[in-house]
Amino acid sequence: MQQRDGYITDVSYPLHFHKEMQPVWLTHIIKTLGCTVPDLNEPYRYCELGCGPGINLLVAAATNPVGEFLGIDFNKEHISSAQKLAKELNIENIRFIEASFDEFAEQNTETFDFIVSHGTWSWLPPKAQAGILQLIYKSLKPQGLVYLHYMCYPGAARLTAMQKVLHEAAKATAGTSVQGIKNGMQLLRTLANNGAGLFIDNPEIEKELLELEKELPAYLAHEFLTDYWHPQHSADLHRIVSQTG
Repeated sequence: MQQRDGYITDVSYPLHFHKEMQPVWLTHIIKTLGCTVPDLNEPYRYCELGCGPGINLLVAAATNPVGEFLGIDFNKEHISSAQKLAKELNIENIRFIEASFDEFAEQNTETFDFIVSHGTWSWLPPKAQAGILQLIYKSLKPQGLVYLHYMCYPGAARLTAMQKVLHEAAKATAGTSVQGIKNGMQLLRTLANNGAGLFIDNPEIEKELLELEKELPAYLAHEFLTDYWHPQHSADLHRIVSQTG
């Protein structure tokens, strides 16, 4: 298992599309709540932190030609794949930069109407989280929109014990992150099949395991093998973000 800053780098994140990140979805929801939103008919700038192979950003750029789109990721393979796909699709209003969030926040001089990040907040070390907040404080335009997706308590509590098993199993595995997550999933299944107290006392956790077993190993590796796996209560995250400015 290869890592950088506690996060795996030896397997690419699968091409998962999240409609909630699209400009039209974001502006519609926020406008419905009575707030001012960027005008999608006028030029605007959109930055995704942790863009992975770029599928969400590529869809946004292809369907919003007046926007300028920028993806940031510290995984070289992610950036290479995203750039290749953008070239193949002839999407010109998009760029990708290989950088950590704190590096980009420190060096960036651009401003954005949208700053978005899906999932990565809950997997990051403190310095990377600080980079996200620094970028928002320094680079978000007035009345710009932030989308910050994260793993949330209390719902994520049912995953806590399983994540620990998966992480420890992967650490003990000589090989790739995918091999590690497969070993961890096999261990969880063995525990469940043999009546481990966690599953007997918490039937909902076995239901969650059944759902996880349907997912791609690469997805599970990114979800659970970070050294900084930390869901948060919404109130705590709201407090952290509000203190940013």
